[in-house]
Amino acid sequence: MFAATAAIADKFTEEEIIFRVMESEENCRIIADAVVDYAAVSVHFISSDDENDVSVRIPHYVRFTDKERRDVLRVANDMNNKFRFCKFSVNLDAKAVTLEYDFPECEESVAEGAVEIFRRMLQIAEEAYPDFMKAIWGTNHDEQNLGNIVFHDFEV
Repeated sequence: MFAATAAIADKFTEEEIIFRVMESEENCRIIADAVVDYAAVSVHFISSDDENDVSVRIPHYVRFTDKERRDVLRVANDMNNKFRFCKFSVNLDAKAVTLEYDFPECEESVAEGAVEIFRRMLQIAEEAYPDFMKAIWGTNHDEQNLGNIVFHDFEV
């Protein structure tokens, strides 16, 4: 287990945050599960060396279809402008949005920071979730409005 991962695990245990550790040859992950607006998410703390190099990800935070892609991209852009320290990354191949944060390399107190980042990312995820759900469920994706002209997508 890498040093940063061990420090985060100790701090999570102290703070009574439930987590699991997954180790591979490339990296070591601490995965803490949580619920955001009735949706289950997993927060991954990924360390790939003995430095305090830690990446935090909430993978597949939101999933979407091709029809919803444009609206999801718009919401992700809006959220990236609203929340400056973390990033909503849209993977068009996986049709999923990932919430990302990278610790600064010189961060000495990575364990205390991990607890704060865990809580802040869940707070941001909770705040952004309704906007993503509105983009996915709240509009008719089969039509496109251009002023007073409406185009409908249909198959023959």
